[in-house]
Amino acid sequence: MAYRTIAAIVTDQEADRSTLAAAARLAGDTPAHLDVYCLGIDQTRFEPLPAGAAGVLLETGAAEARDRAETLAAWARETLSGKPTTLVEPVVMPHMGLESGVARMARYADLIVCARPYGRLAGPLQVAALEAALFGTGAPVLVVGADMEMDPAPRRVLLAWDESPEALTAMRHALPLLTAAEHVDVVMVDPPPHSPERSDPGGALCIMLSRHGVRAEVSILSRTLPRVSDCLIRFAREHGCDLIVMGAYGHSRLREAMLGGPTRDMLEAAETPLFIAH
Repeated sequence: MAYRTIAAIVTDQEADRSTLAAAARLAGDTPAHLDVYCLGIDQTRFEPLPAGAAGVLLETGAAEARDRAETLAAWARETLSGKPTTLVEPVVMPHMGLESGVARMARYADLIVCARPYGRLAGPLQVAALEAALFGTGAPVLVVGADMEMDPAPRRVLLAWDESPEALTAMRHALPLLTAAEHVDVVMVDPPPHSPERSDPGGALCIMLSRHGVRAEVSILSRTLPRVSDCLIRFAREHGCDLIVMGAYGHSRLREAMLGGPTRDMLEAAETPLFIAH
């Protein structure tokens, strides 16, 4: 099992420098095809305008978006020169149709690589691109921060496990990376006391992983820090984990946007690339 089509969503040279590098490293010398979509967003707002002004405004906005997309595409082609199985495509789309447009472009990818939507160099455009990829395609998303590097064969992986459907989905999608790792830490923070698996937390998951040749070990953590994300990040730092795999948005996006939650917290604070699926 391997990723055959990897898509990268590029919106800004600085914000996506690590994104493009991670996608290229994952594709590497394997048969995987790398599809890079360079987005130029038309920011034109459709409002009542004086007669004759609307056409000029629309044409100007579209031209600027085309220039941005072509500039990004030229940069991506230069960065990725030498890999024959790479498609670099400049794409112009209106801001109002961003989520549906990104979802339609990348829906056939096995894995989508996006920039981290929070923190340095990030903004609303990165948030929209990530959410479109995650919720509109059914594919897993690798989130890479501006200063992060992604090893195509991570040595040690943290698999955040809470027995949820989202965590199980993320684990299944991440199997190519898990099987390549030297060690996988299945980390549970305060496992539910009334779970059907309470007598052996994570045991059934480890059996499944072992049948795929994954060397996994369960770690049960007490929530000694304010947030679950803090416990996961500290574990990853102390054990030298190269990648964190987790289910995304077990709660609604609105709830996490308003009140916070593990997914939002990890997207903001994780120190390693984050592999998520919903």
